[in-house]
Amino acid sequence: MMLKIGDFSKVGKVSIRMLRHYDQIGIFKPAYIDNQTGYRSYSIDQLPRLNRIKFLKDLGFSLQEVMELVDEQLSIDEMKRLLQKKQFDLENEISMAQINLKTIMDRLKLIENEGNIPKFDISIKATDSYGYVSQRKIVPYVNQMSVFCYDMCTSLYRELDVLGITAIGPETTYYHNDDYSEIDLDVEVGTVIEFAALQKIPEQESLLQTRIVPAEEHVAFLMYSGPIEEVEQGVIELLKWVGLNGWQIKGPMRELHLSGPIHSKGLVDPNPIIELQLPVEK
Repeated sequence: MMLKIGDFSKVGKVSIRMLRHYDQIGIFKPAYIDNQTGYRSYSIDQLPRLNRIKFLKDLGFSLQEVMELVDEQLSIDEMKRLLQKKQFDLENEISMAQINLKTIMDRLKLIENEGNIPKFDISIKATDSYGYVSQRKIVPYVNQMSVFCYDMCTSLYRELDVLGITAIGPETTYYHNDDYSEIDLDVEVGTVIEFAALQKIPEQESLLQTRIVPAEEHVAFLMYSGPIEEVEQGVIELLKWVGLNGWQIKGPMRELHLSGPIHSKGLVDPNPIIELQLPVEK
């Protein structure tokens, strides 16, 4: 049974415009096109294919992905697996949306209570795994931080140069102390390198430490730009935000130097761009 495009549109519950678009991209073509008039006609037997396209689109697949999947004969189990994956993705999206909604509500409350806009925008995100190479030392006193970090950075990049390894990500400093302290600060200075480059660093002979930092589902973060000596304000605000929003700290605080190495040629960048991160969990 053949139907004109308008009638097939009603039966298939798809607009005429969309049917024409499907024809243009080659995902769903008419059964017959009149050479003289250009009118499209569709067979009622084409409905299962159209319904499969709609099913995959409703799952959130792009048209390109649908084009790759539509001709595969998906079993009931495969359809169930696709639906379960989509359910998992949507639940994650809802979870992140709820976190963002609470952030907005808290920010509105701060504005109402204090009459001004908060200095830092703080939110939650997921992070990917990465290769990390570093040097780690105990800094005896907080006022020695700059000197120790400079020495570690200098040694770090000198060793990488000798090994022919190039950093691919931001210089990242970890602060491993569990509590705030002004003495015996456990500090790790490092940078992101390719996973394959980790194998180039000899464990026993090198001054460098290597590890793979795992992906994390929830990381509280803020962007700081300003005098390096005032970055502690951002740290305090991040810790306060985490506590007020019911999160528990899961790992060490770290700072990512997005504007480049903090220490360069014996000088300290006076106004770096830093992303402060703190792994958290509910």
